[in-house]
Amino acid sequence: MMSAFLDAVVDTLLPGEHQASSGASPLPSGTQAGVVLEAKSAEQDTILQMIAQRAGGEEAFARAPLSARTDVLASIEKESFDAFRTFVSNLLQDYYEAPSVLAAMGWREGAAQPLGHIVPEADEATLERLEKVRARGPLWRLAP
Repeated sequence: MMSAFLDAVVDTLLPGEHQASSGASPLPSGTQAGVVLEAKSAEQDTILQMIAQRAGGEEAFARAPLSARTDVLASIEKESFDAFRTFVSNLLQDYYEAPSVLAAMGWREGAAQPLGHIVPEADEATLERLEKVRARGPLWRLAP
């Protein structure tokens, strides 16, 4: 499949954000974040073939305006919901692991530990609810 077609599919599903809200960096598009569609499964290939067929070919999809590409993807989603959902989930996983996306969202790269995350102090209502749980005592029994 031609790369322009694959890039158009990625950027139609993950268009990014042109202006950032709240002063953060704008979210990059899928291709700007480095998301690349590669042959992963027969189900994915089937979805890509359906997209190309519905659009009148790979080149036609790649050259179409965003609204037309979105309409094609919406019709594929209706026709093959489960396969399309799996396809999109795989792309989202790659996207939200990209360093540029993490940076745009204000998250740091790498594992949560050993640095951890800042956890705000619990408010009074939460502490009160936790005290009720603590007062109950253990709810499990050890095996005989």
